[in-house]
Amino acid sequence: MFGLPKFGDGIGLHRVERFLQAHRVDRAALARRSIAVTGTNGKGSTARFITSAIEAAGLRVGCFTSPHLFDVRERIMIGDDIISQAEFDRHAETVLAFNRSLPEGDKLGSFEFLFMLAMLWFQQEKPDAIVWEAGIGGRYDPVRCTRASVSALTSIELEHTELLGATEELIAYDKTDAVAPGGCIILSPSINEGLAMRIAAYANLSGKATLPATASRRVGPVVNTPKGARFTYGFTAAPEAADQPVRLRLAGQHQVDNAVTGLRVAEAWLGLKPEENAERHIAMLAALGRTRWPGRLEKVASAPDLWIDVGHTPKALEAVTRTFLEFVPREKTLVVFGVSASKEVAGIADAVAARFDHFILTRAHKSGADVSLFAETFRKRSQDVTIAADTTEAARLAKDRAQREGLSVLALGGLFLSAEVQHAWNGSDPTTLDFL
Repeated sequence: MFGLPKFGDGIGLHRVERFLQAHRVDRAALARRSIAVTGTNGKGSTARFITSAIEAAGLRVGCFTSPHLFDVRERIMIGDDIISQAEFDRHAETVLAFNRSLPEGDKLGSFEFLFMLAMLWFQQEKPDAIVWEAGIGGRYDPVRCTRASVSALTSIELEHTELLGATEELIAYDKTDAVAPGGCIILSPSINEGLAMRIAAYANLSGKATLPATASRRVGPVVNTPKGARFTYGFTAAPEAADQPVRLRLAGQHQVDNAVTGLRVAEAWLGLKPEENAERHIAMLAALGRTRWPGRLEKVASAPDLWIDVGHTPKALEAVTRTFLEFVPREKTLVVFGVSASKEVAGIADAVAARFDHFILTRAHKSGADVSLFAETFRKRSQDVTIAADTTEAARLAKDRAQREGLSVLALGGLFLSAEVQHAWNGSDPTTLDFL
């Protein structure tokens, strides 16, 4: 991305603050508009659910997410519209000029660059609300500089421990700092009660409130299908007969958790008491059902079927594979697997190897771990393991076998692997993808 490294020269909150001052960003207006989304997994989906729910109230909503699948501009949207190439290029030059003005040893990274670019576009377009997905943590993330009054905490796993802390508790504390003092943090149902209690106590020290997404709410049993998840949603104070049916285009209990978290965040930001405004509440529930988010257990090709998922932690892969097997039989699934070298290779490989029988193992061109690091994990569990030199060969082998044997192909292991396999499946060159 314009020759910038992934990370800047150390923690960059001072660089972001200087940029906001230099470009006369209205800080009060920014804080009013902003919603922060933090967590280990589910941030992007939750951000899109929040966007949809607020749009159902008739408002324009900007959304800043990461990573992207095929085009970096996917990260910066208003509603369903991504920033134009012309606007992207124009604002990019402004941010690059700012970077050139910084002293050596204090330069921007690519995430800061994109955050600043998005800030300029949103300042120009003036959406009513802006949903900001944090990059890493919350305390040192550029998103903290928006001073959002409401945030979502989607999930907690051990990640980036050298920066965020060595325990889930410390990581959670770091992420709560994405919201401004006095703000409200909506906690996903995926966060267990013991950790939620600790988060609430820590947040209270800076005047922040926490609210479990399902407090006073009832979420019915989840049914997963190839077209998404179904469940019911209502108020614990009302009879179950009044619960509303909800259909999502995304499948899995984890996506239901993201949806109900996003809905509660939208209600908090709007100041909406849905029990007093049933019509708007029902419209917001319907909006959850229209939400799309590419790469999240998504079928991207048919005859034969190709499914992809960008999950990149053991817990994420466990959730995705468990969901997939609710509607595609294990014996009819051919898994294409690879994982980034920077991830928890052993844990991710074990989560996938335990669930399936037929595998093609490969290495993404972008940051892929050597297959030798995880091949034995699969061979211990299966007699059907093929090694492909790269994602192009893996896609070709998978498509040919799936056509012959009537299998569905599932590409797993992370963003780079899944996006490259999809690109190669469609006859394109995966080495041309620019992930940052």
